[in-house]
Amino acid sequence: PRDHGITLNDMFFRSTGTVVNCVQDDAVRPVGPAGRRSARSPVNLLAGTIADEMERRWDGRSKTIGVAVKDRGAILPMGRTGDAAYWFVDEPDGRFATSSWYMDSLPAWLMEFNAAGHFHRHMRGTWDLLLPRERYHQALPDDNPYEHPVPGAPSATLPLDIAAAFAASDNDLYLFKLLPAALTMTTDLAIAAMKGEDMGRDEVPDLLAVSYSATDEIGHAMGPRSLEVQDMYLRLDRELERLLKELDAHVGRGHYTVFLTADHAGGDVPEYLKDRKASAGYVDVSEVTATVEAALQQRFGPGPWVRKRMKEQLFLNDSLMAARGVDRTAMQRATADAVRAVPGVAAAYTATEIAGPAMPERRAAMVQRAFMPERCGDVYYVLRPGHGQTAPGYARKGMDHGSPWNYDTHVPVIFYGKGVRPGEVLRRTAITDVAPTVCAIIGMALPDAAIGDPVPEAIAR
Repeated sequence: PRDHGITLNDMFFRSTGTVVNCVQDDAVRPVGPAGRRSARSPVNLLAGTIADEMERRWDGRSKTIGVAVKDRGAILPMGRTGDAAYWFVDEPDGRFATSSWYMDSLPAWLMEFNAAGHFHRHMRGTWDLLLPRERYHQALPDDNPYEHPVPGAPSATLPLDIAAAFAASDNDLYLFKLLPAALTMTTDLAIAAMKGEDMGRDEVPDLLAVSYSATDEIGHAMGPRSLEVQDMYLRLDRELERLLKELDAHVGRGHYTVFLTADHAGGDVPEYLKDRKASAGYVDVSEVTATVEAALQQRFGPGPWVRKRMKEQLFLNDSLMAARGVDRTAMQRATADAVRAVPGVAAAYTATEIAGPAMPERRAAMVQRAFMPERCGDVYYVLRPGHGQTAPGYARKGMDHGSPWNYDTHVPVIFYGKGVRPGEVLRRTAITDVAPTVCAIIGMALPDAAIGDPVPEAIAR
């Protein structure tokens, strides 16, 4: 993020005092169905991706397309010069669209896809377990106190009457994103794009980037030990099987390369860990802000000194510091000292420290790599393992992510197909090694700001 600039899902720009979604672009117009997430583009992305490098390497002849329910999941893998990204735009008919960043009108295959009524068909019926219940490893009962029910549902249990929940939620489109239907429609869209654009059938490599979002959404709502999450991953496995079979048929077995990974993992629900007497808990974000504000006012005079909190970052009041002649570095240090005093906080770093020489400790080094001064706060803090953020009135259910601890950062990486050597790598690798490994397999330069290394054990000689 310090190089590519996508520091958070929603970023605070101190120059304007506004919060902007990482793919928000009010200068573009919707293409296709218009919805709440229509004005989107990669305008905030400041470094190239595999797609960008493919477009350069093959002089624009590569077909590079991203598909996802989430806008950022479709857009960001395509970089700024990829051919297309298509995403769910939160409109009543549940259709997919793009923006004028990419094109002036939807391709015929996507208009046909949208007209087929997939969404309304999926919002009927029942979500029940794919396998017999005894086949599931249930660390917790289906009905437990650590889960948020999906919109419109009386409890977080299966089976779920989808139509009844949708009606009870007043047709809340977020429900769709929590259902296996979101996986199925993502696969359907990926296959439609592959066939509609005739991808993978000539000597020039193409890139189809597919982001499955429902696993993330249900994990946030219910935590990794829920029956719903287990069932969702079984269904994801079936969707991957279906996609691979379509690739075999359309491109040809042995003529394509797949890599599979995740943008993050996810820990247990802190309240669940607490109840088991594990080291876990919650940090109240209002307490963090109040503690810091009190400490700063005691030292520097009346405030307010804390301008904004975004996730684990605190932005200080620039105009007040300038008006009072307060040294920013001194105020950052005082802020970090105050944050460290809050129970459940493991560490706090000032922007001045982060912008300085490389810090060798692994946790601090991860913070440095995530930090772009113009898009990040004055102080960045890290919670202790097993801890999550909460606020007054917030139910202690579900889980979040974003920490440097192993449970948030340990994700699978699987390479399969052409150019890949079978085997297993047990040493620690990094998600930043994925792009260099793919580049080595297909024979091209690394994207602009790639910092990882190819994984040699994965590459066929």
